[in-house]
Amino acid sequence: MTYLVDHNQLFGTYQLSNENSCSWYEFATEILKDEDVGVAPVDSSAYPAKAYRPRHSVMSLKKAEDTGFEIIDWQTALGEFMRDL
Repeated sequence: MTYLVDHNQLFGTYQLSNENSCSWYEFATEILKDEDVGVAPVDSSAYPAKAYRPRHSVMSLKKAEDTGFEIIDWQTALGEFMRDL
């Protein structure tokens, strides 16, 4: 990420994703919002996993935010991606 070098930020590991969070259902719904298809939510119990998964977990973007880097929300990023696709 050249932003860190260009802005003389500390060396280290930065977690980065888009701002806000969503479920896989919300993500799929946003992707297909302009299509004539239905998206139905599926409870995670339909897909049992061997590993424990927290019910709701998101990573902290605080370290990246503290650099002044502008983090756009996932809907905006997805829209830009879909336009470029």
